[in-house]
Amino acid sequence: MASACTIETERLLIRPLCEEDLEAFHRLQSDPQVTQFTKQGPNKDITKSQEILDDCLVEMNASDSAELVLILAIIVKPVVASSGLVGLVGTFRPREIGFSLHPTSWGRGLAREAVDAFARWFKSSFPDEQLFAKVSAENRASVKVCQGCGFTKATDQEVRSDLRLQVDSIRETWLCRL
Repeated sequence: MASACTIETERLLIRPLCEEDLEAFHRLQSDPQVTQFTKQGPNKDITKSQEILDDCLVEMNASDSAELVLILAIIVKPVVASSGLVGLVGTFRPREIGFSLHPTSWGRGLAREAVDAFARWFKSSFPDEQLFAKVSAENRASVKVCQGCGFTKATDQEVRSDLRLQVDSIRETWLCRL
């Protein structure tokens, strides 16, 4: 499933994360601004990034369509380097979209473009599945991306009715309404 998912937009190539992405993945995962709202914080060295990348690749390869884990590299066109990765988007846990973008690419609408493209692909591929995001209320940029891509805050009743939405009650739950 992972190898079959490549999404293109006017400005982006969004393709499965791979081993060749390690250096760019490390730049992303070691940046304190990128990891500010994550549980793990920035990676201290490339060895830690390699471990996390390996874990991501194993999870993607082991998942199936019922429990899809799909992590995609966001690459700005035209592609000029072997890994022009500037961010990540995908289901890091089944049905839960996550996304990050390196600060050098902030303010250009790339996160919104990537999240919108992925959400539309997900909804067309899995029409009966509810895609959701967990976002810290303080992370205004990510909240704005969610709002711009057809996500709205879940009601208390919606959260109570779906066990997956109840995980991580610290962050707000946003549901894709496309």
